[in-house]
Amino acid sequence: MMDDRDELLVSKFFDENKIDVADNGFSRRVTRRLPDRERRLNRIWTAVCLVLGAALAVLFDWLGALVDGVCVLVASVKANPEIADRPYLLWLLLFAVIFLGGYKVLAED
Repeated sequence: MMDDRDELLVSKFFDENKIDVADNGFSRRVTRRLPDRERRLNRIWTAVCLVLGAALAVLFDWLGALVDGVCVLVASVKANPEIADRPYLLWLLLFAVIFLGGYKVLAED
């Protein structure tokens, strides 16, 4: 009962003594400095770098070199009897890389 009365008195006091302060662009400046703007700029920069990297990869035929490297890796895996006899090790490694890569992508957001 006493708490309700105190709350009413405090509410009445603040309603009677309310002071409006001019904003003068303060809210706009604060909004500009929020981290969301930085995140957007970071994503734009990342997209620009990815497009530039893809263009360079096509220009210098890095994709062909990557395919050749993967073919050499597959041939060496087939030639290695420890891995050829136990393909689950290769699958386990592949799933670990996918899982960790996916976790890293999701953790950044």
